[in-house]
Parts: sequence; structure tokens; C-alpha cells
Amino acid sequence: MSDRPNGGGFVVGLLIGAAIGAAAALLLADEETRDAVIGKAREASNQAVDATGDLRDRVGEATAAWQSNAADLYERGRTILEQARTSGNDRSDGGPAEQRADGA
Repeated sequence: MSDRPNGGGFVVGLLIGAAIGAAAALLLADEETRDAVIGKAREASNQAVDATGDLRDRVGEATAAWQSNAADLYERGRTILEQARTSGNDRSDGGPAEQRADGA
């Protein structure tokens, strides 16, 4: 087995180096290029915020629909259970099952 780490440090170093290089490039670039890059970054940020808002709305709508469906299913199940209990109580009050138990 090797005593060397799994290489994760290399990837982290590569990413940090890329970020430092990008920052240095922005600092050394002329003002027009910096403004263009900053403008594109702001556009991307605004698009991300808009997309996040749209996603939040869709998730909210889906959640509300799911909760409504779950409540409807719960009520239907409760109604069916109550009907089953009621019909079971009717049989125990002298229905055919009780007559057979008496031997009649």
C-alpha cells in the first residue's frame, strides 16, 4: 500500500490556483475588460436568483398539491374505516354471524 494521500490535496490546490489566477487576471486587465466581466457576473447572478425563485414557486405548488392529495386520501381512508366499523357493529348486533354461533 502507498503512504501517499488519495490526491484530494492536488485537486484543492488546482482549484485554489485557478481562483488566484483568475483574480490576478482581473486585476491586471484593463478597465473595459473588468467592467465586462463584472457585468456578465451580475447577469449570471440575476439569472440564478430568478431561476431559484421559479424553482421555489414550483416546489411550493407541488408541495401544496401533494398536501391536498394526502389530506383527501386520509379523509377517504377514515371514511372507509368508519364504514367498516359500522358494518362490523351491525353484524355483532344480531347479524347472520351471531346466529350461527348460537347454533340456530
